[in-house]
Amino acid sequence: MDTDRQAKICGHMGKLFAERWRCHDRLILRQTLLSMVEGRSTNVRSLSTKTSIPKSSVLAALATDRYEVSGSGEVVEVFGVSTENRHPFELVSGDSTLSICCALVSLMVSQLSPAQKTMLSVDPVSKRRIEIISSPSFLESDPIDTVAVLVAPTVDEFCNDASNSFCKYVRLYESAENASEGSKIAPSAVHMSVDALFQISQSLSREFWG
Repeated sequence: MDTDRQAKICGHMGKLFAERWRCHDRLILRQTLLSMVEGRSTNVRSLSTKTSIPKSSVLAALATDRYEVSGSGEVVEVFGVSTENRHPFELVSGDSTLSICCALVSLMVSQLSPAQKTMLSVDPVSKRRIEIISSPSFLESDPIDTVAVLVAPTVDEFCNDASNSFCKYVRLYESAENASEGSKIAPSAVHMSVDALFQISQSLSREFWG
């Protein structure tokens, strides 16, 4: 993929996530996701301590419909990242395993800490396992020819229903042939190497996480 096209796609992805997250405190969101990746507590007290944000403000954030909180006060899911087995991607970091909605969000979340992580998924066509080993500056895929599919819904489509307009299509395939077969019904599907998707995730992570 040429750099101009990749930059254009990255810019559109940035607009999508910025609009979807605009009503939510990014510092609280970042710390919540980082704590989930590290297997640490995500209750109001711990998040308030980590961010130096008043408990009342953290409580208000967790009360929004983007956060799901357990009876014990821990965050179970936020923006398609869950501590329960609900989604097609697994992100493993030490003793922590997260279930994540799509390939791009998985790679973005993996950028939050320097530790090496393993991302696991299944090719939707062949049902074979795909394994990605990554850190913020390194990625290795098995199979080595893994292909990523990305789609570009409108901002309204993404904000109204990210799961059905975006997440369910943004998957990994073990070959270009499988990607073509698996993405036939995906609107505006773009095929790219997993390295290109990783570079997009790096740019978005710098934009949103700093």
